[in-house]
Amino acid sequence: MSDARKFRLKHTSAPAPADTLRPPVLPDPNGWFCLAFSHELKPRRVLTRPLLGEEVVLYRTAAGRLRAIRPYCPHLGAHLGAGGKVSGENIVCPFHKFAFDPSGHCVRTGYGQKPPKADLVHYPVTEANGSVYVWRHALGTDPDWEVPNLYTPRAVAPSHDTFELAVHPQDLAENAFDYGHLTQLHGLSELNLEGGPVLGEKVSVLQGSTRRPLPFLRGPRLSYTVTVIGLATFMIEMTFPKVRTSMYLMIHFTPIRPGRSHVRIGTAAEVDGLPFLGSAGAPAARLVSRLLTVLAQRWSCRDLFKDFPIWNHQLHTEHPRLAPGDGPIGLYRRWAQQFYTQPAETTAHDEPPHDTSTGPAR
Repeated sequence: MSDARKFRLKHTSAPAPADTLRPPVLPDPNGWFCLAFSHELKPRRVLTRPLLGEEVVLYRTAAGRLRAIRPYCPHLGAHLGAGGKVSGENIVCPFHKFAFDPSGHCVRTGYGQKPPKADLVHYPVTEANGSVYVWRHALGTDPDWEVPNLYTPRAVAPSHDTFELAVHPQDLAENAFDYGHLTQLHGLSELNLEGGPVLGEKVSVLQGSTRRPLPFLRGPRLSYTVTVIGLATFMIEMTFPKVRTSMYLMIHFTPIRPGRSHVRIGTAAEVDGLPFLGSAGAPAARLVSRLLTVLAQRWSCRDLFKDFPIWNHQLHTEHPRLAPGDGPIGLYRRWAQQFYTQPAETTAHDEPPHDTSTGPAR
């Protein structure tokens, strides 16, 4: 039985998911949102994914060009994700075999007649960090910022899992700045963090160090970088120089409808060669990277499952009464306002001056 299945069974008698009890407090956000990991979209592959109450069809042409489109054929409304095929550089409707080129123009009908003037609706799409992001904005405006590429898969594609929770992306991303829960829920100790949201910037970076339990290791001190990208992603990079290894944890938050989000967890471990094995070092490093990636993903999911019941039943508190040691939650919420067409809320009340640490460093 999968970890996700265990979670669902375990919580069938728990309190009702938050979105079943009250309407969402926060509106839909604007920005880039991850709909897939890049390796899920091989050439000629077609995927359908939910986003903000609608569906988006993703496909990659034979030459590798990535496209994101509104699902419906402009001819008679067939869903291109339900049987649509990629033929060369075109996506072909399953109903009448109308073909559309990468620019969205209809270039061919199934019965050889002159194609009508009909175009698909395209959404801006980009790839970064081994992930596929689609841009959505309430006013239909074009992207005004880019997703930074912090990680490029080399030896191995990320191992990944996707879960659906009754939570808004802003509350998910807030975890990066909720320092108190890192010690109380996740068991971190000697936590030190520097950095945080900069008003007006789309990306926030935290540098941290902590001591925490890891599989097979007894509380080593770790240094890591957390990068928060809009209200869509936070990425954690940890490096282990002595063993020439880097680990990347990507947590993507995708709003699928009001009060509901997909949480995509992807983990990759990269071993930078094993020179003591000579010519066998490179292939051995790839094999070790694959094994570590699978193990690291299981560990990452197990750790994040601690957050799931909190997120799934949490009420977004518009005016939290914050305490010393909470972290820069109020600043984060002011920073998050830039991702809404209308202000989502007032800022947090009674926010004390926050510390960048929740315990003494030793």
